[in-house]
Amino acid sequence: MSVDETKAVVEHHLEALHAGDIDRVMEDYTDESIFIINLGGVFKGAEAIRPFFEASGSMPGFVETASFTEGDAHYVTWTADGISLGSDTLVVRDGKIVLQTVVVVLAS
Repeated sequence: MSVDETKAVVEHHLEALHAGDIDRVMEDYTDESIFIINLGGVFKGAEAIRPFFEASGSMPGFVETASFTEGDAHYVTWTADGISLGSDTLVVRDGKIVLQTVVVVLAS
């Protein structure tokens, strides 16, 4: 995928997340998508991934601190209320997130 195509999927994903629209967030995943997070492990498929987003809500206080895209890969660091550091890597293919890794450091 091109950088522009990858960015379009990521932008859709972030807009839906910030709006708290979980159904729209889940449009970006498939039954084969893999989601790995340091606070919970490995989740495969949209059905298994959905509860994470239901629990996290619209990410109040979200601030993107860095963002880089190359081909089908996107990397972002961020902070949010109660989170001193967040880091996501997303791999996008055919308009869907096929792999997402997340590191969250909770504020103390």
